[in-house]
Amino acid sequence: MAVADAQNARTPPTAAVSPADTADFWFELPPGFVQIDLREDAKSRLLRMTDVIDALFADAAPQQKFNLVASSEYILQTVIASGAEHISSCLLRMRGNKLSQGMLCVLVERPDTGPQSQDRQGSAKRTAALWRRLYPDAEVGLVMLPYGISALCIRDQDLEVPGIFFGLDEPIPALVREVQFNVPLANGPGSVLFVFMTQDIEHWDEYLEMLGGIMKSISADEPHEGETSESGSQGVGGSE
Repeated sequence: MAVADAQNARTPPTAAVSPADTADFWFELPPGFVQIDLREDAKSRLLRMTDVIDALFADAAPQQKFNLVASSEYILQTVIASGAEHISSCLLRMRGNKLSQGMLCVLVERPDTGPQSQDRQGSAKRTAALWRRLYPDAEVGLVMLPYGISALCIRDQDLEVPGIFFGLDEPIPALVREVQFNVPLANGPGSVLFVFMTQDIEHWDEYLEMLGGIMKSISADEPHEGETSESGSQGVGGSE
């Protein structure tokens, strides 16, 4: 797997992010991940995405590029509507010059009232139990991150992308693999939900390795300039 050179050149080694300007929760985005402006209108975003893909993958088939842009915009609109406070897109060039795209969204749940501390292990276990009931075919468990415990859920979804995105009357089926991390906050009540999804199931292991670096970079303190996560290239280990 190789990150597209042109995009990599514009992206710093790591980018520190705090969703919704949450002062006590930070994580780092690796090269290849570009944060999306949630206030940008859909038309401008589609045009910009088309230009980026044309520049990075000029020799790819036009239909492949079009399908990538259209399906990505549909998923993006869906996660924006769900209340995501951070969205990043990742464009990669895989073996055989295959285009690959993934999307990371982050939602923050911080109740207005509640105790200043919470049973983080109990919260993660309750989330995992809920996911097992909701998604009986999913892979569900608990993972221990440097920041603390997190619930984990990996599942496949059969989506129907509205045909209007492709200039068609009928919807287009799409299989998406999704991983969710629900991370209880260390400072006060609430949690942060990380959701990553991609249609490129063939390269899921590579994506999971990158996600491991993101999740292990979570910190209650803003990283200092020049700092990098020591565990960025390692995967996330879990347990049932």
